[in-house]
Amino acid sequence: MTPQSPLEHAFPPELVSDWEALSSRWQDGPLSEWLTLLPEQFNAGLSPARYGDLPRWRDALASLPPLPTADIQLNTARVGASGTASSETMEALRSALMGLHPWRKGPFELCGLHIDTEWRSDWKWDRLADAVAPLEGRRVLDVGCGNGYHCWRMLGSGAAEVVGIDPTPLFILQFKAVQYYLQQPGIHVLPMTLEAMPEHLPVFDTVFSMGVLYHRRTPWST
Repeated sequence: MTPQSPLEHAFPPELVSDWEALSSRWQDGPLSEWLTLLPEQFNAGLSPARYGDLPRWRDALASLPPLPTADIQLNTARVGASGTASSETMEALRSALMGLHPWRKGPFELCGLHIDTEWRSDWKWDRLADAVAPLEGRRVLDVGCGNGYHCWRMLGSGAAEVVGIDPTPLFILQFKAVQYYLQQPGIHVLPMTLEAMPEHLPVFDTVFSMGVLYHRRTPWST
C-alpha cells in the first residue's frame, strides 16, 4: 500500500517532517507496513482535544530562536551543540525551553546553555553502554524513550537509525526542540505506545526498554 501524503491528512505540524523522512526511508523496506498506521497515530498522539497544554507547548517550540550551532555533541554527557550567540538570543532560547518544562531525561546543552534535567540519564547510559552489543550500523528501537536523550546517545554510538516511541506529547516536543538545532537524520521520536506498533515487526536489530516496567500493571502486560 502506498503511504498517503501529508496533503491527505491534517498532520500535527511538528510531525510533517517526520512523515516525509520516514516515508522516504521506509516505503520500500520492511517498515512500510508501519507507514500505513502513522497518520492516525500521529494525530492521536498530538491531539489538542486530548492534551490541553499542547497549544502552549507548540508556542514554546515555535519561539525557538536560530542559533549559530557548530560542533554537534552526541557522545558527551550533555547532548547538544556548541556555538556562540548574543545575550538576547540566549535569553530567548532560555525562555522557549522553559516553556517546555519539566525536562526529565538529559542533560542537554545548546551554545553553552545547560538544560538541567531532573534525571541524570547519562549515568544510566554510562552503566549500560559497555554491556550491550555494539550499535554500529544497527536499526534501534527505544520503547518509552521520553524526550529521546538515550536515542541521541545510541545515534552517537554509531546506530544507523534510531526510533524512539513515547506517548507523552511534551517529551515529543522536547525532542523536536533539540532536533531543531542538531538536525540529525536517522533519528525520530514518535508519539505512541508499544501497543500501537504493528505486531510481528522483526526489523530492529536492538530494542531498549528502560524505566518502563514499573509503569505497567504487570511485567507481562502488552
